Amino acid sequence: MKIKKHIFRITSFLICLVLISCADRLSFPKIEKGIFSKEKIRKNTDKKIKVITGDTLKSIASKYNVSIRELIKYNKLNSPYILKPGKTIKIPFSKNYIIKKGDTLFKIAECSLVSIEDLRKRNKSLKEKKLIIGKKIKLPYYANPESCNINFMKKIIKNKKISKTKKIFQWPAKGNVIATFGIKKSGRRNDGINISAPKGTPVRVAKSGKVIYRGNELPAWGNLVLVKHDQGWTTAYAHLEKFYVKLGAKLRVGDIIGSVGKSGNVDDHQLHFQVRKNSKPLDPLKYLIK
Repeated sequence: MKIKKHIFRITSFLICLVLISCADRLSFPKIEKGIFSKEKIRKNTDKKIKVITGDTLKSIASKYNVSIRELIKYNKLNSPYILKPGKTIKIPFSKNYIIKKGDTLFKIAECSLVSIEDLRKRNKSLKEKKLIIGKKIKLPYYANPESCNINFMKKIIKNKKISKTKKIFQWPAKGNVIATFGIKKSGRRNDGINISAPKGTPVRVAKSGKVIYRGNELPAWGNLVLVKHDQGWTTAYAHLEKFYVKLGAKLRVGDIIGSVGKSGNVDDHQLHFQVRKNSKPLDPLKYLIK
């Protein structure tokens, strides 16, 4: 019995020596949160591709379900955005958003600060009219999905109510709008609207005010009347055929100030009408009472 115990002790001692001598060669994976550290998943990683002959931003955007704008912004590309074969371009990573009750594509785009087109490019199979609650959709890398919460949406609604445009002007003449406000494809800018109407159609002041100009010193405008209103508003009436008011006249809304003509730089009978606030031109259609 003593011999057996002695043999057991010697054997145990030798096993310990072997384990100690091999300790430097043994490796044990470090476990963190249930997964091996070397197998951690990298998040928010982009994909690099090599440009080949024939590649364009449009073709790459279509292939990888991103928008052209996203590619330009992520790669910091400059106009004219020509891709050179052999160069590397990065496909930006996407962010995720889980659809909630009451969501629409417009709401998601608005609160996450992206465009609807960005969402469509990232989610080509998405059925816009049948969004499924709980389903995950992809957003551009620059999206801010954290903003899509109840408080943020309430703030947007509140701001919209505050900034809602007041309709304070009457239509100056009856007719069809043939030119709208803003920059056109030709590059020219229209600071008002143009209303087509028959020759001699009465032109009425859109809001009570005082005539501060009546004349035709500006050739392109022809016969022009400017009326100053309260709170920094001014309206302009151009291409008139005749004047029916004098400089300095105080007018009440609806008073006739002239008639439609084609004086100035126009070929057809029409009225050019402008609305200005503190000299800044604004879109009259936003302020005209329907």
